[in-house]
Order: sequence, then structure tokens, then C-alpha cells
Amino acid sequence: MSAAPLLSLARDRRGVAFLEFALGLPLFLGMTLTALEFGNFVMATNRVQRMAAMTSDLVAQSGTGEVGISEKQVYDLFNAIDLTAKPFDLRNRGRVVITGVQGTDKDNNGTIDNTILWQRFDGAYVQAAPAVGCAQKVTVATLPNNRSLLLDEVMFHVQVSYNYEPLFTVIPFGMLNVQPAITRSVMFRARSKDFTTPNEDSRFPPKKNCTSATGL
Repeated sequence: MSAAPLLSLARDRRGVAFLEFALGLPLFLGMTLTALEFGNFVMATNRVQRMAAMTSDLVAQSGTGEVGISEKQVYDLFNAIDLTAKPFDLRNRGRVVITGVQGTDKDNNGTIDNTILWQRFDGAYVQAAPAVGCAQKVTVATLPNNRSLLLDEVMFHVQVSYNYEPLFTVIPFGMLNVQPAITRSVMFRARSKDFTTPNEDSRFPPKKNCTSATGL
């Protein structure tokens, strides 16, 4: 048997480029999909940060009496946050916590406490516990950096959490030890010290349950 056909086959390089492409394709796709995943994650993180800042600022601008925020407006605010967060599903995969805190000295002993005035919740991601504490369980808030308020100072702390839903897979997050759950919080000083709680509205019960998806 002649060795010529075998030598000819050994010299044939026509499939080398295709083989190299096939071997490199998984790596290329992996890097591309990972870049897209983390790009979307960064966008979600920025969106959560903006939601927290926007909400805290809006609540802090509330006045008193008829011009103060009502329970109906709290509902409207939560709905507006859901719409602004799109395409991220904040209603079903997120959690918004609004907490009003005031510096008080109820015992007149010179010690000022960060007293929780009111708290409102919305969103199905109930695993995101309020960082300042749940008003149903505690009366004193734990503010960021252990901040202590001045006497009668009123602050509004807003925490927005989102359990990120991957476009493709959570594998890149595990490989880089990055948690897909996002939580951001912002705190603004009240424009008016007289605003201590939302005005009641019989049609809109307060969303103050810290373990319920609807807050009710």
C-alpha cells in the first residue's frame, strides 16, 4: 500500500482554522456573556442607588398638614418606584423600606435616642431586613456609622434592595465571590421638623408590616 495518501492527509491544513475556531468559541462566548451579565448588574446597582436617593429626597421634602405626605401618597410613591426601576422587577424581586427617625429625649436624662417615628414597606424580597431595625420589634433605630441625631432632628432613611435576576447564569458571581443581591440606603434630613408621620387615609392602610410583601 502506498504511503502517498497518508502523507497527503498529513499535509492537509484546510480544517485547522475551523478547529481553532471551535476550540476558542466556548471561551469567547463565556467572556462575552460574562461581560454582558456584569454590565447589566452594574446598571441594576446604579438603578437601586438612584431609587434610594430619589425616594429619600422626596419624603424629606414633605411638609405638614394638608401639604404633608399622606398614606395615599406613600402608595403612589411605591408605585412610582416600581415603574422607574424598570426593566428590573422591584415589586417581585425587591424591597423598599422608608423609615422616619427623630432624635428624642423622652426620659429627660440628657441621652438622645434615635427614635423610629414610622416605617413603611413594599416589595416581595422580604429577606432584605431593614438595616435600621424593624419598628414592630424595636423603637430605636441603628443609623449608618452609628450616627446619633441631635435633639428633635428628623431624618428619613430609605433602603432599597433588589435580588438581581441574571440574564444568563449566576456562575460568574460565584466565581468572583460577588453577591447578586443589591442593597443601597440613603438618608436625608427632613425639610420640616413638624412632619412626624404620614397623614391617615382610611382607603389606604399603613404599609408597616416588616415581614409582609405588601407591607400590610
